[in-house]
Amino acid sequence: MITFRKIELSDWERFAPYLMKDGMRSCTQSFQTIYLWSNVYQNTFAIEGGWLLIKSGSSRSYAFPFGEGDLREAVDLLLEDAHQEGRKLRFFGLTAEQKEKLEALYPGKFRYTPDRDNAEYLYDAERMTTYAGKKLHAKRNFVNRFLENHPDWEFLPFTEENIPAVRAMHREWAAINEGSEEGLHQEGCVVSRCLKEYEALGMTGGVLMAGGKVLGFSVASLISPTVADINIEKAFADEPGAYPMVCREMARLLKERYPALTTLNREEDMGDEGLRRSKESYYPTELLEKYITEEL
Repeated sequence: MITFRKIELSDWERFAPYLMKDGMRSCTQSFQTIYLWSNVYQNTFAIEGGWLLIKSGSSRSYAFPFGEGDLREAVDLLLEDAHQEGRKLRFFGLTAEQKEKLEALYPGKFRYTPDRDNAEYLYDAERMTTYAGKKLHAKRNFVNRFLENHPDWEFLPFTEENIPAVRAMHREWAAINEGSEEGLHQEGCVVSRCLKEYEALGMTGGVLMAGGKVLGFSVASLISPTVADINIEKAFADEPGAYPMVCREMARLLKERYPALTTLNREEDMGDEGLRRSKESYYPTELLEKYITEEL
C-alpha cells in the first residue's frame, strides 16, 4: 500500500517538478489550490516511481497522476492502493484530455460521469482587463457606476499594512454571507488560511479601497506560465460594481506581473445557481469539462 502523508507548506518544493507545465489549466493542477483545500478535502500525497499522487480522504478518490513516463505504472499503483482498501478506484476532477488518456490505456474499465457543478470557467485575460465587446457592456456600466460613486477608489497590491484591513473585511463579509451553510464556512477557513500564507505561497493579492474602507479583494496564483487561477474573490454585494471592479483590476494586476498570461481560471460554480449566473455573465471563452471517474 502506498504511504500517503499530509500536505504541508514546505512540500511545495517536492511538488514543483510536477506542476506549472504548459497545457495545465485546471485549478486542481495548482499546488496552492491543493494545499489550501487540503484540510477540507483531507488531501494527502505520495511520490512513487517518479509520479506525484494525490489522495482525497473525504471523497475516497484520487487526482489524475502528475508526472511523465508510463502512465499505466502510476494508475496501477492507484488501483492496487484502492483495492487494498477494499474499494474500486475512483478519480475526481478529470479533464477531457485526462479522460482520453485513461480510456486509451484502460478501454472500458472506467465509467465517466460529466461533473457540471465542478466544470471550471476560463476567460480571456486581456478582455477581462477592459470588458471590451458588446456582451460585457453591462459590466462596463457597473464599473462606471462604481467610479462615479467612489472617485477616490484605489486597487492596491497586498502589503503588510493593508492585510489586517482585508482580514477585517473578510470577517464582515462572512458574517453577512456564511450563515449556517457548511460549504461557505469551509471556504471561509480556506480564505483565512490563504490570507495568512499567501506570500509564502507566492500568490498575488489585490485590494479594492474607497473612502478609506476595503470594499473587495482577490487572490490568485499561476497554474502554468499562461494560466492564472483566481483562487479567491470577495466584495460587498451591496456596493454596485464592486465585484466587476475587483475582477477587472485583478486581471490588470496579473497581466502587469505576468505579461505572458492569456487565460484566467475563475474556478467552478459548485452547482450554486447564483454563482453560475454570475460566472456566465462574464462570458467565458471555455467551460473546462470535468468528470467523476469510477472503476467498473
